[in-house]
Amino acid sequence: MIDAYGFLFRNAILPLWEGKLRGRQTLAHLSSLERTQWYSFDELQALQGAALVRLIEHARAHVPFYRTFEPVRSVEDLSRLPLLTREQAALETRRSTVAPLPEITKMTSGSSGRPLAFAYDRDSEYWRQATKLRGYAWAGYRPGDRSLHFWGTLGAIYDQPRLRRLKVELDHRLRRETYIDCTDRSEAALDRVIDAIQDLKPTAILCYAQAGAALARHINATGQRDWDAIPVLCCAERTFAADRAALEEAFGPGIFETYGSREVMLIASECPAHAGMHVSMENLIVELVVRDGERTRAAEPGEVGEVVVTDLHNFGAPFIRYVTGDLAIASKPGTCDCGRALTRLESVEGRVTDTLRDGAGQAVSGLLFNVIFSVLAREVEEFQVVQHKDRTIDLRLVPRAAFDHGVLDVVKESCQRFLPGVGVRTELVPEIPLGKNGKRRVVVVES
Repeated sequence: MIDAYGFLFRNAILPLWEGKLRGRQTLAHLSSLERTQWYSFDELQALQGAALVRLIEHARAHVPFYRTFEPVRSVEDLSRLPLLTREQAALETRRSTVAPLPEITKMTSGSSGRPLAFAYDRDSEYWRQATKLRGYAWAGYRPGDRSLHFWGTLGAIYDQPRLRRLKVELDHRLRRETYIDCTDRSEAALDRVIDAIQDLKPTAILCYAQAGAALARHINATGQRDWDAIPVLCCAERTFAADRAALEEAFGPGIFETYGSREVMLIASECPAHAGMHVSMENLIVELVVRDGERTRAAEPGEVGEVVVTDLHNFGAPFIRYVTGDLAIASKPGTCDCGRALTRLESVEGRVTDTLRDGAGQAVSGLLFNVIFSVLAREVEEFQVVQHKDRTIDLRLVPRAAFDHGVLDVVKESCQRFLPGVGVRTELVPEIPLGKNGKRRVVVVES
């Protein structure tokens, strides 16, 4: 059955509003991205190289922070430039002194302990929106489709002046986007989300990954699924294997992981081949690097590296080789089964700040607990690891009905093996509180 409103919105209302009335280039950029996604890898890298040369020339001439940078001729030259850490990323020194000027200013959530102010120009915003639309389309979601957004930080919308709030609400209605706050995950709240799904019959669901997983587990436990397959886009947090299994049982096989950051928006997204997440190469250069003191090298495929991004279209306040604080693994090179040669991330593994210390002060990746609990998903619904300044660890577990106290022995044995000399306290809790941004940090290391 043809969705008449969706067709009208995509082909008349949206082009009229975005292009003719507002003069935005979002749909023009989207048209370009729909074409270039089928380029060969060499063609994509040439596209990146040309964009990078333009960016560096602009930054060296007009952005104080970058005036001492060397010129580049290709993507391969990028590794010669220094990394940009959060401590160095002061906005005032990265503002362009000529057009395009930074017109949009935002702050990161500060989940890493240090909020960051950043900015970008209008055309960069159009590229970001176009990249998002293309990535979401791989999951079958298009503008104007009925969608349910099980989302966090909705307070930011409702705390705005009344006129601004009404404009946002009207925009959501026109786009047929229904938003539900995901910070309340009580059974009653999850039942209300299920009622909304049954009422709305959405074409797609977009959710914070852990919120979607909690909803899926509730649906499965209560046997309330009465719908055919619905694609689910998992955003903002990592989607673990056990989460994907629960989501597939609740909504069908179309589970799509996305990866982004507030600083640059969508970085990578999963296609229907479900073989990693394609990097938005036309908008960003994404490097995975391994740092050894002052030296850095590119991570090998399958090796964990720090995510470093260069935003190719933010001329207003450039991010060049910006260290995001995330850890990821690159897929092996090669064209995906979907036919796209866009590079892929195999997985996003967490944050650099998730690194724990054993009794001798040696670094131990917080991914240790992801591995431990991946095989205990039947017994443990959620967990959180907190390492204090004295290196002791508090481990909080939300048990499932199938929980057996032998789980605690397994966890303690693993800790003794991989974190020798560290005291571990375990606690069974009914729930683990969310952060102010609606996300739950799995590993917290006190600084």
